[in-house]
Amino acid sequence: MPRKFDSEIYIATNDEWIFRGNPIDKEEILTYFRNNLHGNEKGVYIENTFGELSEHGYVKIDGFPCHVVHVEIDKGEITFITDDGRNYPFGEFEIYETNDGGILGLRSNEVRIKYRFTWNAAKELSDLLIEEEGITYLDWGGVKMQIPMYEGEVKVPLPTDYS
Repeated sequence: MPRKFDSEIYIATNDEWIFRGNPIDKEEILTYFRNNLHGNEKGVYIENTFGELSEHGYVKIDGFPCHVVHVEIDKGEITFITDDGRNYPFGEFEIYETNDGGILGLRSNEVRIKYRFTWNAAKELSDLLIEEEGITYLDWGGVKMQIPMYEGEVKVPLPTDYS
């Protein structure tokens, strides 16, 4: 059974990772944290494993912990390349429109960890988007699919208990 606790890590509205009031800016540490983020019914946590021991350090999220940094379109496939060190093919990664006209992404099997698109990735995706009568569509491979509006919250609070 993993040890569960408040990691004291906060992800601010500007997507900055903060530990005890100090920014975390070492890219290799951020990549490790992003790659080990998981969500469950209680919240979002960083999973650390040390041999047979493991721990779940929960984080408070007001911004986006991860980002889509590149959208690759090749051989009839769309792949979302992210700063958590992963590549997600379309179908395993969902895109949504936000109320402010932006786009966010979610792994299909994970509803609590949201991805913001960098400017470059948003531009690459925008080449596949069209707007008609106020509705945004993905127009790709002969298929026109409406981009759903995201109705959830970006924020993820800390759990009220860790048991």
